[in-house]
Amino acid sequence: MVTKSLNTDYDVLLNSIRKLGNNSKESYVIFDATKHHYIVECNDSFCMLTNAARSQILNTDYFSWLSMDEKMTTIEMIKEKIHNGIMVQAKLYHNGIDKPPFWAEIQALPFCNEANVTQFVLVLVKDVTYYHTEDFLMRLENDMYRAIEKEFTFEQKMKLICQGLDEFFMPNIASMVLIKTEVNQLQVFIGDNQTESVPKCCTNNDFFNKVMQSETSTFIENLDEVNIPKEHKQYASLAKKPHGWFIPIRNQQRQVIGVFSIFSQKTQSDQMLKNMFRKMGALVALAYSYARTQKKIWDLAYTDITTGLPNRHSFVNTIEREVQQGQSGFIKILKPSEFHQVVELYGREIGDELLRQLAKRLEQDKSESNEYVARFTSSSLIMTTMSLHEDLNDYEMRIKETIRQPFIIGGKQIYITLKTGIASYNDDININDAIRFADNALSFAIDRPGTHTEIFTTEKNDVLVQKMTVLNHLSEAIKNKEITVHLQPKVDLRNGEIQSIEALARWISPKLGFVSPAVFIPVAESAGKVREIDVLILETVLSWLSERQRLGRKLVKIAVNISPDHFYYTHFVQDTLKLVRKYNIDPSYIILEVTENIGLVDFQSAYKIIQELKSYGFKTSVDDFGTGFSSLSYLQQLPFAELKIDRSFINAIEDPATLAIVRSIIQLALNLGMISVAEGIETEEQVEILRALGCTVGQGYFYFKPMPIEQLDIILDQ
Repeated sequence: MVTKSLNTDYDVLLNSIRKLGNNSKESYVIFDATKHHYIVECNDSFCMLTNAARSQILNTDYFSWLSMDEKMTTIEMIKEKIHNGIMVQAKLYHNGIDKPPFWAEIQALPFCNEANVTQFVLVLVKDVTYYHTEDFLMRLENDMYRAIEKEFTFEQKMKLICQGLDEFFMPNIASMVLIKTEVNQLQVFIGDNQTESVPKCCTNNDFFNKVMQSETSTFIENLDEVNIPKEHKQYASLAKKPHGWFIPIRNQQRQVIGVFSIFSQKTQSDQMLKNMFRKMGALVALAYSYARTQKKIWDLAYTDITTGLPNRHSFVNTIEREVQQGQSGFIKILKPSEFHQVVELYGREIGDELLRQLAKRLEQDKSESNEYVARFTSSSLIMTTMSLHEDLNDYEMRIKETIRQPFIIGGKQIYITLKTGIASYNDDININDAIRFADNALSFAIDRPGTHTEIFTTEKNDVLVQKMTVLNHLSEAIKNKEITVHLQPKVDLRNGEIQSIEALARWISPKLGFVSPAVFIPVAESAGKVREIDVLILETVLSWLSERQRLGRKLVKIAVNISPDHFYYTHFVQDTLKLVRKYNIDPSYIILEVTENIGLVDFQSAYKIIQELKSYGFKTSVDDFGTGFSSLSYLQQLPFAELKIDRSFINAIEDPATLAIVRSIIQLALNLGMISVAEGIETEEQVEILRALGCTVGQGYFYFKPMPIEQLDIILDQ
């Protein structure tokens, strides 16, 4: 807006402008633009606004009343426009006398003389500190909610607060937000990016405690007189802010959570600013509360609740970040062999505590390499070593040292052995695959005695792939009766006559071809399907015996292998008896073979079952004797009819030490009233030695290979 005076007289023009100012009902000043912007008139309202007398205002440069902290570009812009006869509207800091700067909205209206040069400028001044503050707080609140919505970190939210403060007061203050932690520390947040020299934490000392206990703000004229960190004083000094203003931050429950630490050029004691900091404190409290809630959620998502250890999700996220930075190393999965026994004896809480203490020992004993330990499953830990240069021999020594001392839990001493599966990860092997490979290796370590470590190889993976393939087809094979029976006779070593027969499971799959019993029987045991296979084999041989009996042909005793899972099944004896009676076969024709460790599982139950079988006429046999860990005292008390010597002893029978073992087993069977059966006979020399030792029954390729039922029918009928 350009206003040209029609009067050339100085006083007339000034009076006219004065009338405009009075009519505006606003605080105003009039300055002479041709004489260094000196103020020539002001009203009482402006005096009250600036807390100044007319004598203190007149003949001063108006622009000296604007905060010198305003950007000079803003001041120069205002000057340029008014000298060009253009009205200016602006919002900026305005000074007063003995009062803090306030936000003012100004309208500067230039008036030109006859020469078309700006002579006077009428400046209408309105204090908008309240509205500006409310607008600022509203914008900051919206920014905070957006930060929460976008899941900014607590550090980012506090930086948002500090930057907002610095911008609002710019450049009158430099701000910090200090937040209490759980260990008598204050976490320090600053909006300025150029403040790496300020530590991220400081001690929550007596001065800060006094500030936080106060209901009002604390103003410090000289920062050297108070006990705040020297880095904070240096920060204030570099910013040329000599005064300190410290304001406690409280949450909705009025609990103190921190302190605003404001370094300023002037005293900041205006009540409105106190209200502003109270509202800003509410925003800090909101961010603080949300951060604590996020931490609880994070703990639930990434912490194992029962042990306090990181869980698998935390482990994977942490290691994936390391891999993105080019890290490589080893994944180790560790499982105490005795974990399940500990849980059964003492409870789940003791098992959890065992893993927690084991993790603590691993953390304490870790090498200089970067390691991270987490809970993997209910019974195992997972650990990474972020280096491919680790000596795995050193690792085994370290593990043995880690478990050398017992774990003291609930007043109990618990000794353990550890199984470890190890696999490497790098740019070519991702973390999930490495974990799978380490788990693969662990499955092999579990099958070895004592503390043992296995490293993943592709061969181990091939074995597991094979087992999984077999498992996927096994149920269908049982349902379709793809698993058939081959029979291998046991002969009297004195005359070569067939003394009895062993039934062996054979599986020829339409999709997989021949599947070895050494492969599918262990898979069936782990999958809980071996009992179904036992019953299938038993029913097949009973059907065969029943048919021979119907035709009046010779019947021979037949041995069927029974798995431990089946043997201890609640209805094993009665179900077997029903099956035998179904096919009208005398139980004395059935020999039930079990492994030598059967008595170690539950001796009392084993004794009862074998006695019950004996009472119905069944015979029982100990298979593969000598390869397990049976107790001779158990063997003496269990009424077995037959003792089978494992083929590994027969293969090495010419070795003097092995010969002595075989002699002892045969003598043991004789003394206990059992028949000794030698498995795996392949040569005449083995037969002669066994005869000389007193063994009466043998089995092996020297006499007969396992054969289909139809082929044995021909042999028996000759």
